[in-house]
Amino acid sequence: MTLAKAIEKFDFQRSNSVTLERKIEWLSQLDYKIFSEITEPRGDSGFEGYTELTSLDTALKAPSEYSEIYTIYMNMKLDYMNGEIARFNNSAMIFNRMYKEMSDFVNRKQSVIKKTSIKAGGLYV
Repeated sequence: MTLAKAIEKFDFQRSNSVTLERKIEWLSQLDYKIFSEITEPRGDSGFEGYTELTSLDTALKAPSEYSEIYTIYMNMKLDYMNGEIARFNNSAMIFNRMYKEMSDFVNRKQSVIKKTSIKAGGLYV
């Protein structure tokens, strides 16, 4: 999925007055999370984030099977921004479940190639 497609799907699902820059910022935050927690340990190269200067044809980090995570994340951010706490809690629950499923999916398909530290209790091993 591309930046443009994620934004288009979000705008289709929910009418909103969120600026394009803010939507790109949200997508950048999510892709940084995906990069640092899931794809970087598997050899993905550096991620600089997205700005309003980034091409809207830029491919996003999540596997295509989980591309819906972008609209779910933006819905969650919109709910939070609007102070709709009950909707935010529902959106956050859906997002967290999908993020966990995506992480498990990637873990099954690709092994970690970069040396990482594992936290066991309060200590890193």
